[in-house]
Amino acid sequence: MRCIKVFTFSVIIILFSFCSGAQNFSTSVKTQALDMADALIKNDFNRFVKYMHPAIVEFAGGKEQMKARMDSAYLAMKRFGVSFKKYWIENPGEIVQYKNQLQSVLPVSTTLLTPLGELTAETSIIVISADKGKNWWFIDTNVYDTDKVKNVLPDLSPKLVIPPKKKPKLIPVGTPHS
Repeated sequence: MRCIKVFTFSVIIILFSFCSGAQNFSTSVKTQALDMADALIKNDFNRFVKYMHPAIVEFAGGKEQMKARMDSAYLAMKRFGVSFKKYWIENPGEIVQYKNQLQSVLPVSTTLLTPLGELTAETSIIVISADKGKNWWFIDTNVYDTDKVKNVLPDLSPKLVIPPKKKPKLIPVGTPHS
């Protein structure tokens, strides 16, 4: 009887450890995603680029090319009166371990204020950690097409479910919100 109690207790401890580890990964992903978004909103390239997978940086033409594109997008937003209204991060999907990496898909929604109205884009971000969840890289599937990402990062788990792209939704100026 004592062996059964010890075994049951051990199983409960293992399950609790697994669940709390998954929760810690989820919290870590969301915290770092918020910091990445803040860096993007503030056009802080040096902070932003640390969240980019090195293979994606190389695919985009290197750090200088990425910085130039980020600066151009930031200036265009300011010039055309576009600003961030909301950046919403949901919970990551199942975090899987694959080829010495932790990987998941993170649903994100961004709302921009434009002269035409509010533009909301829902996207999926592939998240990858090569250091057991301490640091995460983020790859936006709206910016980098999923098929191209799979070519650049061949070690993506086949278990990752990446939803198809969604068209952005525009709520024109003067339209009541539901």
